[in-house]
Amino acid sequence: MPATLQRLPSLKEKSQQKIESRNLIDQLLAEQKQLQTPVAKFSEVHHRRAPDLADHYRSLIPLTKPGSGEQYAFEVSLDRCTGCKACVSACHSLNGLDDGEAWRDVGSLLGGQQTPGWQQTITTACHHCADPGCLNGCPVGAYEKDADTGIVRHLDDQCIGCSYCILKCPYDVPKYSKKRGIVRKCDMCHQRLAEGEAPACVQACPTEAIRIVKVPTGSTVDPQPASLLGNTAITQPTTRYIGREIPDTAVAADQDALIPQHAHWPLVLMLMLTQAGIGMLFVARGNLTITLTGATIFFAGMGASVFHLGQPLKAWRFFLGLRTSWLSREILAFSMFAPIPLVLCALLFLPDFPFKNIISLLTAGSMIPLGLIAVFTSVMIYHDTHRSLWRFPRGAMRFFGTVASFAALGNLIIQENLTAQLLFAGAVILK
Repeated sequence: MPATLQRLPSLKEKSQQKIESRNLIDQLLAEQKQLQTPVAKFSEVHHRRAPDLADHYRSLIPLTKPGSGEQYAFEVSLDRCTGCKACVSACHSLNGLDDGEAWRDVGSLLGGQQTPGWQQTITTACHHCADPGCLNGCPVGAYEKDADTGIVRHLDDQCIGCSYCILKCPYDVPKYSKKRGIVRKCDMCHQRLAEGEAPACVQACPTEAIRIVKVPTGSTVDPQPASLLGNTAITQPTTRYIGREIPDTAVAADQDALIPQHAHWPLVLMLMLTQAGIGMLFVARGNLTITLTGATIFFAGMGASVFHLGQPLKAWRFFLGLRTSWLSREILAFSMFAPIPLVLCALLFLPDFPFKNIISLLTAGSMIPLGLIAVFTSVMIYHDTHRSLWRFPRGAMRFFGTVASFAALGNLIIQENLTAQLLFAGAVILK
């Protein structure tokens, strides 16, 4: 072959020369054609003669269970989330959720005043907190945190539908199912994880923005994305948000969109009537009218509380949460106070009998401390949610204020009756 004969360029070299002669837009378009999306890569693996999905799943979930001092947690890559809601749809389909019910949400973040042009879609679900507020607040033990995986599960068959876990969770995770009368939530598809399969949201994400990782037990999110989750010290959420720096002024796009919740009228009546009845009973002092009126109002409030529960027949299990739940303590306190109005009313109609005076003194003596304790537990139920409008000073002023107002009203009625009786007696004497 002549030495002067030059080597012909290969097809690859020709393609490279052609790309270099293009402008920037042409280069980017040519590069995009060579890229494979996660969906295309997954499809390619499935179409192989002997598909091996181990490598694919290894990038989505740990293939070994958490060790000592570890638990599972969600990891969300912000720079991969496109807001397509495939995770929401997959979760809805796999778990058979009702219309309008969702265990995973997709929203948007805005940069705030300092970075007004910044925005980011974000997907969230249960954070499987290290110190779950839902678990601590449940009065009947309808939540458990798995010792091996750290997953916070809701036990549907134990739930009484009180919805207190919804108030205790800072992230609006538990959802009330009116059809079933219970609360339900994300359980990280623990059955799938146990078999080495990714949860529905993880497997459905076309950009692999959601993964399951192992994190140290008791750890919380890094300080930088804490602005996403508010005060993480309350429940210590474990979800990791990575992949993109979040401005310090970032806020939720829907923070100004008020979504009214249903009014909980049975709960409103329970609180108002029990406090009013207790206040009137405090000043009854054997007055038939005030005693009967206070007892009637109090038990009307107790009756209204039953209609607040989705599964009232299971409420007898309230003692299971006495160690951590103020709702359990409220039920116990009001249950201990409830016999007092009955005894006071009975003593007014029963004839004299031995020890009647002693029983009356003991009943009257225990009424005020038990009544105040019962109202105190109601205040603490709301204070324990760590919401600014329900802090102890506000709640105490309102709840004990109701007690004091009706005590004053009852005392005024008694005095007016006494004044009327004295005037009537004076008129009779004058005649």
